[in-house]
Amino acid sequence: MLVVIAKVHENLFSGEALSLSAMTTEGKLTILPKHEPFVANLKAGEVTVKTTSGEQKFDITGGVLEVSNNQVTVLL
Repeated sequence: MLVVIAKVHENLFSGEALSLSAMTTEGKLTILPKHEPFVANLKAGEVTVKTTSGEQKFDITGGVLEVSNNQVTVLL
């Protein structure tokens, strides 16, 4: 699945991923490929992106996560 993590004027990550984990206002969430369409508010914490070459972690202060058409977009 394609994952994009972006701020207003900066793209922090864009690429293929095996999973994405984050803390939403409803609790911890892990998104896998082909997840159903979904929108969630993110709480402050860490977003973890797992790829075939390892893991990348991003500290965030909140944001919005959207899943659509096998793409995850995180707007901070």
